[in-house]
Amino acid sequence: MNKYARIPDTIIDLHGKTTREAEVVLVDVVHNSDCKHVRVITGKATFRENGPVMKPFVKRFFESRGIRTSPAKQSDGGDGALEVFL
Repeated sequence: MNKYARIPDTIIDLHGKTTREAEVVLVDVVHNSDCKHVRVITGKATFRENGPVMKPFVKRFFESRGIRTSPAKQSDGGDGALEVFL
């Protein structure tokens, strides 16, 4: 195992959710969770003509609250996931 591996306290998979449904989940994590590190799986949405919707939404959600995010490693979801540090 990589000594720099980022092991999240929890993983949230937003596949199949709307941004409204995702927002409910994310608000709950921010306000009701004692997690310090969360991996949010947003999916890549490579099939969408205008590109992904969920990942930019999730990034804006956290960044508007001053919460740091970073891209996940390829082995942890790559472009389809974000690491969130609460």
